[in-house]
Amino acid sequence: MPQLSANELGSLVVNASPPAFWLSMAGATALAAICAVLAFRFLRRWRLIEDTPTSLIRSAHQGYLELQGKAVWMDGDPIYAPLSARACVWYRYKLEELVDSRDDWALVEQGTSEHLFYIEDATGKCAVDPDGAAVTPTHRDRWYGTSRHPGCLDPDASRWWARLLGAVGANFRYAHHGQSYRYSEQRIECNTTVYALGEFNTHGGAAVRVDFQGAVGDRLRAWKRDRHFMLREFDANKDGDIDPAEWEAARARAAREVEREQDAHGSPPAVDLLSRPRGSRRPYVIASGTEDQAIAYSRKRTVLLFLAGAVVFCLVIWSMTLRLTAEH
Repeated sequence: MPQLSANELGSLVVNASPPAFWLSMAGATALAAICAVLAFRFLRRWRLIEDTPTSLIRSAHQGYLELQGKAVWMDGDPIYAPLSARACVWYRYKLEELVDSRDDWALVEQGTSEHLFYIEDATGKCAVDPDGAAVTPTHRDRWYGTSRHPGCLDPDASRWWARLLGAVGANFRYAHHGQSYRYSEQRIECNTTVYALGEFNTHGGAAVRVDFQGAVGDRLRAWKRDRHFMLREFDANKDGDIDPAEWEAARARAAREVEREQDAHGSPPAVDLLSRPRGSRRPYVIASGTEDQAIAYSRKRTVLLFLAGAVVFCLVIWSMTLRLTAEH
């Protein structure tokens, strides 16, 4: 790629047609603004991760919190990534096909895992719903082949030199060996350390047992609609009316019956679930690795995006100053 000197770049800025120049300035300004917005989002995530204490699952409070533990399957069938057939707890994939000799790739298929999985720490397990989460995977792989569904991962796909070749033009080399499909896949694999920041809620168990007072009230209302039943069961003085003392006897009996029925059925097993915060702009984060690694990832993205936005903004100011100076 030819390198432009400062003088050549300045000449391009000065001699560009007004529509082309101002369109370029608008695009560059928008790019700088996008970088700034994304940088602030990562900065906010970085601060939240640093400031939120890690909770143990057994003693976790209801609400927004962070967990750290091992990612494991829930009970049932294991999860396999669609392209590599590797066992994992979460995946995102993209399948592309070479459409012409100019290295243009067309999207054929893509998808993201919606399977729930467990985070397990020393005190218990919590189900994790990845829907809506910003996920940092354990593995990012890209490889090439001749089949629409490879069914296995190229053993070289995750090596640094293979990724480097892909970045500088390996597409062309692979395509001329008849390999016209490109596979991209991200995964969080089983038994890896995972950090998560989201909304923690307990479903089932004693925490959400059927409302006792509400059940008693429902039963009393049902009895009250049957006047003959009420008089037969609770009209102790046989005056044809239910006085306050008799009504309290009815309430006590309803309470005993509801309590006996709830004890007989027992409480449903409690299930802890971490999910995207509802009605909130707080981030939902699932990241492979420890809390320190999640902080480092957000910090790095914050710095890079701020620097990129600052460089683009400075180029915009320099270009507009140069252009306006030349016009006058």
